Amino acid sequence: ADKLACLLLCVYMLPVALATVAFTDHAPIPLWPGVPPGERTGATGHETEGCETPGVPVSRCVDRSISNVTVPTLTPYLVAGATSAVVIAPGGAYKFLSWDREGTDIAAWLNSVGVSAFLLRYRVPGRAWLPFGSAPLMDAQRAVGLVREWAADGRAPGLNGSRVGVIGFSAGAHLAGHLSVAWRSRSYPRVDEADARPCRPDFVLMIYPWESVTEPPVSAGPDAASALNVTSRNPPTFLTQTEDDAAHVENSLYFYLALKKAGAAPSELHVYPEGGHGYGRCTKPTVPKGLAVCSWPHRAARFLQTLGVLPLL
Repeated sequence: ADKLACLLLCVYMLPVALATVAFTDHAPIPLWPGVPPGERTGATGHETEGCETPGVPVSRCVDRSISNVTVPTLTPYLVAGATSAVVIAPGGAYKFLSWDREGTDIAAWLNSVGVSAFLLRYRVPGRAWLPFGSAPLMDAQRAVGLVREWAADGRAPGLNGSRVGVIGFSAGAHLAGHLSVAWRSRSYPRVDEADARPCRPDFVLMIYPWESVTEPPVSAGPDAASALNVTSRNPPTFLTQTEDDAAHVENSLYFYLALKKAGAAPSELHVYPEGGHGYGRCTKPTVPKGLAVCSWPHRAARFLQTLGVLPLL
């Protein structure tokens, strides 16, 4: 009887055990169980990789880009014992993803300061049949909900679901800003329990944001300019940009001003004289080294310390 009871208990607990098995580090996890919401099968070309270093084949590239994403994923980069995590949104003008410069390299930096990372492969290019930024927003909302679900069910051991932030670069910074004002309800029908989790980031880092304000010379339309929808509920935000950025430093200036006017959580703005656009952490080929703006990760780490997201270094 005891053996039978034990067998029945094991059979009963098996689905629970399977549901909470930790996933494989660095292995991409599909965001959606089927076709993503709003997607039209076959309407976008095949996913391809390129190299952002001229003349270097993809097989030897350390600065890859990804185009035509139709199957969005999250790739975990976990730190043992980490209680905080950041979802990474690479840039690429919503046309491609700057995968290494603004993705894998950023995961390595976050891991180095004791924070787990989840690299988001969101849908690009824009879907002509959807409003501006809609597919990336769905993917980002889903991503934050999934990370919190994994924190709750043990698949991300030790992670605190109240310490989940987002960092974005260029268009990815636009996405981070968009999510910071569009979290009250999902922009797609509920799929599972992950969509019952909050998708408001606990903190946001916007690195050289793009198309985020209506003020000139940016002059983004109201459908794109997330600064128009900033409220006192916006999470603490870290912004950085250079004065010679072709995407315009006014994105950061006016977004920060919107945060202040709304009475949002204390945030930080760091402006540097030069560096252009798309430099990531200044670690990749073709990116200038030694500029003052290359110190932004140190500033960002201190910002995260003030929030209690990572320990004092």
